[in-house]
Amino acid sequence: MYTEYDPQHEAEAAMKRAAEAEGADRQRLIQLALAWHELARDLRDEQAGPSHPAGHRHPAR
Repeated sequence: MYTEYDPQHEAEAAMKRAAEAEGADRQRLIQLALAWHELARDLRDEQAGPSHPAGHRHPAR
């Protein structure tokens, strides 16, 4: 899957913005960072493939 976004970079940027925010904005940015982080992890798992230990999928939450 090609994307023009780097999910790990986006997660880090959202967490930096969250650290500077307050209240509901902070919570929203933390949730956004977690979503980007999960996407980055899923992409790493997908690229690693099933034969690699990192390719093992985590159970759905």
